[in-house]
Amino acid sequence: MRNTILWTTLIAAVIGLTITAQTATLHVSAETGGSVRKADGSKENPWKDLQVALNKAEPGDTILVAAGNYLGTSDQGYLLMTIPVKIFGGYTTDFTTRDVLKNRTTVQPSPEQNATSRSFALLSIGDPSKPRSFKAETEVVIDGLFFDRGFSNGYHPTKGKPADVETGMLVNPPGQGSNGDADRVTTVAQPLLYFANGFGDVTIRNSLFANGANYAIRGSWSQGTVTLKNNVFVNNTYAAVELAGGGKSGEFSLKVECAYNTMLFNWARTNDLGDMGYGYRYMNNANTDINHCIIGGSTLSGLDRTRVESMKSDEDKKQTGAENNGFFLNKQADLTLPSGGGKFLRVWAKDFEDREELYKYEGNVELSGELFKGKINAAYLDGFISANNTETVLLDRNSPANQFRSAFGMNLQAEGSTKVDMFANRYPLEDALKLFGAVDGKGAQLPE
Repeated sequence: MRNTILWTTLIAAVIGLTITAQTATLHVSAETGGSVRKADGSKENPWKDLQVALNKAEPGDTILVAAGNYLGTSDQGYLLMTIPVKIFGGYTTDFTTRDVLKNRTTVQPSPEQNATSRSFALLSIGDPSKPRSFKAETEVVIDGLFFDRGFSNGYHPTKGKPADVETGMLVNPPGQGSNGDADRVTTVAQPLLYFANGFGDVTIRNSLFANGANYAIRGSWSQGTVTLKNNVFVNNTYAAVELAGGGKSGEFSLKVECAYNTMLFNWARTNDLGDMGYGYRYMNNANTDINHCIIGGSTLSGLDRTRVESMKSDEDKKQTGAENNGFFLNKQADLTLPSGGGKFLRVWAKDFEDREELYKYEGNVELSGELFKGKINAAYLDGFISANNTETVLLDRNSPANQFRSAFGMNLQAEGSTKVDMFANRYPLEDALKLFGAVDGKGAQLPE
């Protein structure tokens, strides 16, 4: 009887602790905050460093972030989330008012950070060196953060620079270029945001991903629902989003909803425009719905559905949907599929209904350019539309090398040169923000 009473009392105490446990709200302000030793993260005494809040937080805590540029501890150039928290940017320094477009909360490194950040995304969810270690029993939220590598990439000073575009073309990583007054700037080959194969639900909304030289969002996630809603992706190479399921093959334990996002100027992998260049890539072991998005200006296609599950039974139950989206100026197609003959199959939005790979397919349209007047940077758009990738091949049969090859019956060798008019030139942040609310009912809307 005595043992029963003791166990009953202990259980009641544990239940009581669970019920009364409360999460905290932490505060960060680059302008008015203090150091880790002098501040306490309160509204009256915020930290100046967002990474401090990420390190100090407990699971489920909320971090409110005021306007400013946040580059991690000692301005190292990246942020690391190892504990599930909710981050809300866009606050005034007194944390009484929130407006994500006016009070801009940015993660925007300069070339000075490249030496310490070249191995990291601007923000990693989970520790990249410890995959599958991140387990979120409470939802992760990233709301109102603007990620931009436009001032830390290397750009060619003159090559591939259309009139009135801010920079020359992007120098592919790990090549070096210039950026403003800085020379020998090494382009970083990391995504803007990285998923390190963890567990739990993640929501990313009202955020901006600009000028990424190696994807905007990339990675894998073992289990949970990832919601990408009301974000702007502009001028990213490879793809805007590539997110695979990291669990067991055929489980489809990752669900992705991509809704009301604008994905614009999705460039190829390299400046020869030879491959890649997608808005969203449907990846293996993930069920994905894409709806009410604007996907345009892709070097290859708006959507990529070329990844096929290893087992036909898994492929048959995989769910990939695309409905009520708006497409425009995707150079080769709105949707790319494998053809079975070694080539890609190009499909436009009007023919989505014929594709059984899409379990949702209705309401997709081609958008008129009139909708984007005053919203898209006109010089950038003109450069993109006019850009050509031309190759010149010169065969000199009388060169010493070719005379030698001819004597021995070898194939002759030609010299070639490639000219690209434009490639992933920096897109201005001010203009990127104009894409919020550009088209009523499709793409990113004005944040509430």
